[in-house]
This record gives sequence, structure tokens and C-alpha cells, in this order.
Amino acid sequence: MLGYITIALSLLVTGLGMTSQARKNYLGKSTRGLSLIYFILLAISYSFWVFYGISKKDLVLIIPMSVGAVVSYVILFQIYYYGSNSNKSSYKKPPPRAVF
Repeated sequence: MLGYITIALSLLVTGLGMTSQARKNYLGKSTRGLSLIYFILLAISYSFWVFYGISKKDLVLIIPMSVGAVVSYVILFQIYYYGSNSNKSSYKKPPPRAVF
């Protein structure tokens, strides 16, 4: 029973949270503000959890971590496809603060 609750909660977090980010990227055709390193590490981490779950034959690990891995790779593809150059070129240094 606890395993099913864990799967449901994990799918809710990865399924809703990360897919909403992927959807936002798709609709805006931009990944501005996203950290490439973060999503690389996230994809690697999810992938290793999937491999570990497979080695243990543990569906509680395999199912939600597979969703997280797939969505992480989708977002990485979006970062590549929409271009990381647009992220850098749109950054503007804030003006200096007035000193009183």
C-alpha cells in the first residue's frame, strides 16, 4: 500500500511539476532562465535511479523515476532546440544602484 502511495506522489511531483515546465517552454518557445547544469544533473540522477530500480526489480523506483528521466531529457532537448544563446543574449546587467 505504501508503495502505491509513493508512486502516486512521485508521479504527481514529476508528472505535474516538470511537465508544466516543459509545456511552458513549448508554449513560449524559450527556456530562458533555466539552468542547463541543473537539468543535466537531474536527468543523470533520474536515470541512475531507474537503473537501480531495474536491478532491484522495484516498480516503486522504476515507474516514477522513468517519468522524471523522460521529462528531464525532454527539457534538455528544449534547452538545446530553443537555443542557449537566447538565454545569454537576453540577459541585461541591472543598472547600478544609487548610493545616498
